[in-house]
Amino acid sequence: MRYVVADPKYRVSGGFGHIFHDVLSSYIIAHLYDLKFVYSPLESLGDQHHSGKNHGYKEDSVQWDSFLRFSDGETLLGDMDLTRVEINLCNPFDSIDNKQLGDFIQSHSDDNILFVLTNNNRVYLNEVYYFNRPCYTKIFENLKSKLKHLETPKNNELTVAMHIRRGDWDWQPLSYNIEFIKLLRSVVVDRPYRINVYSLGTEQQLEEIRMLSQLDENITFHFNTDVFETFSGIYNADIVVGGHSNFPKTITMFSHNKFVYLPYKDGITRALGNHQKSELYYLGHYPELFDEDNRIETDVYCQKNREAIMRILNF
Repeated sequence: MRYVVADPKYRVSGGFGHIFHDVLSSYIIAHLYDLKFVYSPLESLGDQHHSGKNHGYKEDSVQWDSFLRFSDGETLLGDMDLTRVEINLCNPFDSIDNKQLGDFIQSHSDDNILFVLTNNNRVYLNEVYYFNRPCYTKIFENLKSKLKHLETPKNNELTVAMHIRRGDWDWQPLSYNIEFIKLLRSVVVDRPYRINVYSLGTEQQLEEIRMLSQLDENITFHFNTDVFETFSGIYNADIVVGGHSNFPKTITMFSHNKFVYLPYKDGITRALGNHQKSELYYLGHYPELFDEDNRIETDVYCQKNREAIMRILNF
């Protein structure tokens, strides 16, 4: 038996979205190459970093594993007496070339090998969508069944979770959220709705977001709240509006909600971090878009794929 893991000792630190993509990459590699997936703990930067109050703060008081229970039914990383083979085939947060990875895995064919994904090397789900659709379908279906313990009862009210990244990165223009709210108000006329706005940030950053209340009386703000409350709210929403953040993009992989999002490089907004080189793609060699019926890419004016957005608002 050969195994694969994303051991936290070999990672570059990051927030929840980044760290979970390490774990998800090892999960994807296990499915692609018939390896045994080994779950490793989620250890990300703490709330003080993401709120913008203490950039680089390393301690994480959030117990992700007990909340998500993604490890249920999986092999856990412990004192495994196996030969470790490190996978480090690309730059941090980039995606490994599929052929190169396959050749590397096949070159280590002995049993009792533990492949260790290092240096934030990645294989992204949107890439698998393009080069191995059956494997993508199996992985995606598995993810959708993982967090059912977080589900809450629904009623006739349409719930929209709007995640606005501030704190450590605040280049996403509020015009994006304003235009979405205007569009929603023009389409949803015969059904009650609630817009829950989630954000971490400084008081000055959050004061700017509060101006959205002038557009709609059905807005509730959730600022600097418990991360589990935010996660659950986004997970259970009917529609999620996300911007330049891995957080809502990751959550919606587990849920059955509709997701409207900005690509990391849209030609208008400053690119996020090390993704400035990416013009058409997100963290890899393939377009970010996958699951096209439920994940709608747009722009800061909500003009791109506008009809598709109107369609999901009427679902």
